[in-house]
Amino acid sequence: MDNSNKPKDSQERKNSGEKAIEKFSQQVIERLQSIKASDWKQGWTNGKGTMLGMPQNLNGRNYSGTNSFFLQMDTAMNGYKTPVYMTFLQAQRENIRIKKGAEAMPVIYWDLNVKDANGKRISESDYKQMSSDQKAKCEVRPFLRAFHVFNIEQTNLEEVNKEKYDAIVDRFKGPQLRDKAGMYENRALDRMFERQEWICRVQTDRLVDGAFYSPARDLVILPMKEQFNIGKNAEEIFKDGMEYYSSALHEMTHSTGTANRLNREKGTRFGDPKYAKEELVAELTAAMVGNAMGFDKRILDNNLCYVQGWINALREDPKFIVSVMADVNKASKMILQKIDEQKIALGEQPILSANMSKVDLNANRDVAKQDWKQPSDIALSAKFDDAAIIKKMDGGYAVRASFEGKDLGMKNIPKIDGMRYELMPAGAVKEQILHDTVARKFVNEVREIRKQQAEQHKGLKL
Repeated sequence: MDNSNKPKDSQERKNSGEKAIEKFSQQVIERLQSIKASDWKQGWTNGKGTMLGMPQNLNGRNYSGTNSFFLQMDTAMNGYKTPVYMTFLQAQRENIRIKKGAEAMPVIYWDLNVKDANGKRISESDYKQMSSDQKAKCEVRPFLRAFHVFNIEQTNLEEVNKEKYDAIVDRFKGPQLRDKAGMYENRALDRMFERQEWICRVQTDRLVDGAFYSPARDLVILPMKEQFNIGKNAEEIFKDGMEYYSSALHEMTHSTGTANRLNREKGTRFGDPKYAKEELVAELTAAMVGNAMGFDKRILDNNLCYVQGWINALREDPKFIVSVMADVNKASKMILQKIDEQKIALGEQPILSANMSKVDLNANRDVAKQDWKQPSDIALSAKFDDAAIIKKMDGGYAVRASFEGKDLGMKNIPKIDGMRYELMPAGAVKEQILHDTVARKFVNEVREIRKQQAEQHKGLKL
């Protein structure tokens, strides 16, 4: 059979996830080439110590993992003021217009292609409701999908709601903390090193030639911070401080990969492919974590020899970035979790969304004493059971949940809210959307239950 009439454009046969991966690979290639053209003076994300936090959606929820890194890079490469993004549907809900010619960024998530025992394709929601025996008979294949988002700078938000726009920009502004020498200072990492609360010991108090991780001793060794102070002016000296912490994050990443931790294959000698991949994982992890903390990372001099190999690997197989980012995501999550422990102890806002409640609980111990007449606060802090957003037979959406052992029933929600929830990737952001939707719909029910509990408690006291 003659196949010459098949579509010449292979993009027509690729799903949204595959196209997103190709875009991500091209982003890294372009960034590496740009860094090289700057004589290695540029960093991965151009952080200057004045933008704090991870990329967020319009509601303030963090993007995570691979999406977070590439939205960071997109923000830097386009010079956006904040890493805040929204979908087209979110823009419509807020009466915000996407600017003409704006190019969207993909946000990827894993979806499932499920077929039952008869080979018939079924929805993921139906699959989740099956019994264990029924699931065992199904053929399940995960695959990457993508939806698209736009930075707020690609919209007219500043024009139609400048107050909200300014509030978002202010949220990412951070103070330029400097030590006595004028170098960038990071209190969370300093506290971690002083108290030795990383997963292994970190040596920072001796004159050494360079930073490295010793697997045999399970020890991160850093030159003293003063050794990084080589700048000729105040701006260079400030950035020298960033290089100190960036080097620390790079070596800390290596320490996450041991057999008893994340168990990464690192290679046995300098220059082999596995060794080169491990160095790229450490570079991107340090860049991602550093950017979330407000500073950038330049490529280590020792890794300059790998740059062309990284570019070639990405060109030959764009999916190489999936393997790299899988390791980056795991390592960065481990590091950010330990950093958040320090930030919480210092009374600072944590980076990971999952840790936000820990600050709220510590800072608002009197919340439980609030009067029940504040329904929105009570509902938003409530813990719901069996919460779910479901798609109905007529194509609409509804939410259901139980609270304090009582079934709250089912209530319809706007179709656009249901579609938005379905499009979100699994994770903390999606869970938060579910919780907030339930809280809004069942606020009166929660208020009534709380009221009854308060009256019963009062009766017992009497």
